[in-house]
Amino acid sequence: MALVVGSATVATGMSPVVEGGLYADEIFQDGITFTSEHDVGNAGQIQVEVYSPDNSIEPKTPGADFVNSEYANTVVDINTNNSFQKSQKVPAYVQATMPTSVLLNKTWAVTEDIRIARQKTGLAVLATEGTASGDTDAITAANVKEKVLALRKELRKKHARPDVVIASVDTYSAMLEAAGKDYTPITNDSVVATGRVGYWMGMLWVEATLLGGSFKYNNASGVAQTVDTSTIELIMYDHMAFSIIDKLVMLRTIDNPNAAGALVQEEVDSGFKVTNAACVVVKKRLITQDESPVGLSDDEEFDFDDGVVK
Repeated sequence: MALVVGSATVATGMSPVVEGGLYADEIFQDGITFTSEHDVGNAGQIQVEVYSPDNSIEPKTPGADFVNSEYANTVVDINTNNSFQKSQKVPAYVQATMPTSVLLNKTWAVTEDIRIARQKTGLAVLATEGTASGDTDAITAANVKEKVLALRKELRKKHARPDVVIASVDTYSAMLEAAGKDYTPITNDSVVATGRVGYWMGMLWVEATLLGGSFKYNNASGVAQTVDTSTIELIMYDHMAFSIIDKLVMLRTIDNPNAAGALVQEEVDSGFKVTNAACVVVKKRLITQDESPVGLSDDEEFDFDDGVVK
């Protein structure tokens, strides 16, 4: 007979096999859907130079003198000011029934919780700092190819090199229906271990089951932002224009100083930045009158005509 204390079952043997959790798929992979190349160590702020594409020159006659151009650039900041912390209590009466592997799985679970939070923040930053598309018609299997080509054309005319599409479940499903045999799933890549990923129209498609929620993050100025992603259908971008910098601050299991048992703790400090908005386009659909936007406070209302919160 098992003994139940609070919400925990104790005085029984606990299997080292842990049931799989319903954790969201992996979205962000370094060098594939974002870049960390600007990381220069443990600095809290990293500055990146963004150059204009309009620095072209015209041919001269051989032997002509050089004309010096003025140095001009734009500096953007990547601040590691989003801290993800999780501390999980493991009471002594539960710990006593756990094989070592189960306690290690508690560490894995804490890491997964932080991974999900980090992905939500990444999506929020892309949605906020990317360039909003003027197309607000809903994507369907019948029009997805046309709309994706139009968005790609929009980016290419700005000299961007779009290579990633992060899509909502509905958009990804419409793409699969339209692509048919032209869709090329990835079978030998680290991303596919936890995500639904493949190539279509020369770009990597990543299904984002997290799109649709309301996410919070601290922007480069340290101001808290709340982002509603319920109407986002896809985000198309050049992965080199989206930076994520991660600093593992702590990962430990310690005795609980306030009660019998242990604490499993992890902290990761991260910086997220779209370093060039011209390389990221965010496609949203208009919200309908029978939908309720996610995350509105009691003193906010949604303007259906303008598509904004007031």
